[in-house]
Amino acid sequence: MRGTLALARWRLARSRVHHVAGGPLVVLPQVFDPVHTRVGAWLAGHAAALARPGERWLELGAGSGVVACALARAGADVTAIDIDPQAVRNTRLNAALAELPVRAVEGDLFGPVAGERFDAVVANLPFWPGTGEGLPLPAAFAAGPDFATLRRFAADLPTYAPRGYTVLSEGFSGFPEARAALGPWATLLRRERVRGEWLDLFLLEAGAPAAP
Repeated sequence: MRGTLALARWRLARSRVHHVAGGPLVVLPQVFDPVHTRVGAWLAGHAAALARPGERWLELGAGSGVVACALARAGADVTAIDIDPQAVRNTRLNAALAELPVRAVEGDLFGPVAGERFDAVVANLPFWPGTGEGLPLPAAFAAGPDFATLRRFAADLPTYAPRGYTVLSEGFSGFPEARAALGPWATLLRRERVRGEWLDLFLLEAGAPAAP
């Protein structure tokens, strides 16, 4: 475990460049890497396939901007939110490099877009239990006590869009509890094994009860 954390911190201290979802992607220091952690790059491809030109999409947990840029390449009108200012800068950088019209703003979940409506929301949120103490980028890993971040997303979604999508990894012991936090009406759309890890894409539809 100590060696894994040391490697993660070493990677976070450096800029990285990947090619993901149809274009180059720069990952700035101290920003969650969507390729090394697999989830973001996988979600980007599937989200782009769900988007239609002209739709208004909101992304929560934008990180490097990989999902937002993939949606914009698909023709969606994209707003991206992240609680970390460095991640917001990274999203803006990648959108500018690709000449994509992505609006990126700093804030907590839906806070910056109060009163707005979207066709869909995609959320790349932390899904590890607890506060993430001792982990690099704890805000990117930890969903809070009792998976509060996932519960807030499920509860607030209907105010902003008729449907939402999010991803969970089965590769940790808290997966059943994280899945339960999305509520009984979260539908599994796709389950795929990526480099030895099972990733699950869920659909949440407005009008269905959220998690208690």
